[in-house]
Amino acid sequence: MKRILVATDGSDGANRALDEAAGLAKTNGAALILLTIGGTATGAELRQLADSDGDLSKTLERRADRILAQAVRRARKLGIASPATRCEWGDPAEAILDVASREKVDAIVLGRRGKGPLTRLLMGSVSQEVTSLAPCIVVVVP
Repeated sequence: MKRILVATDGSDGANRALDEAAGLAKTNGAALILLTIGGTATGAELRQLADSDGDLSKTLERRADRILAQAVRRARKLGIASPATRCEWGDPAEAILDVASREKVDAIVLGRRGKGPLTRLLMGSVSQEVTSLAPCIVVVVP
């Protein structure tokens, strides 16, 4: 493995996925790419975000930047000196698959469930779709 992509939304499940991805990257001497998808907030979160600033697009960008900054700090603590970061917009599964293809990754690591509205499902729709359609190894972390 030379390139590993990990998707994060800042949730506990995503943090566990990041920990696993960092371990795989260290073991294999692989590059680690951290990806977040902007604009994936729930309706309630969107209302709260809009009330706090008035400019929803900038608020969502800042939120994505915070998620990536937290992921970079976590990856560095786990021994990954220079993780790459990517922020995409749109459907999370499509964005993950698109980045995986563009970056020619050998593995995708993601949590089973994130902060999305389907968190009660045993396996979230994003992880299920990525697992079904990915052109590479997919590791789904519980």
